[in-house]
Amino acid sequence: MNGWDLFTWIMALVLAGTAVVIFAYFLRDAGGILNRDRGDSDDFSEGK
Repeated sequence: MNGWDLFTWIMALVLAGTAVVIFAYFLRDAGGILNRDRGDSDDFSEGK
């Protein structure tokens, strides 16, 4: 395994790790987004 192979594997692991972190932040905030108060002023479901 040469230096470029090692660099490629390390960068792939860094990329996968950051993807997991971003997905975890999304899941943490998704509950708040989905369970918002339904009476917001930007809710157009009442035909306003």
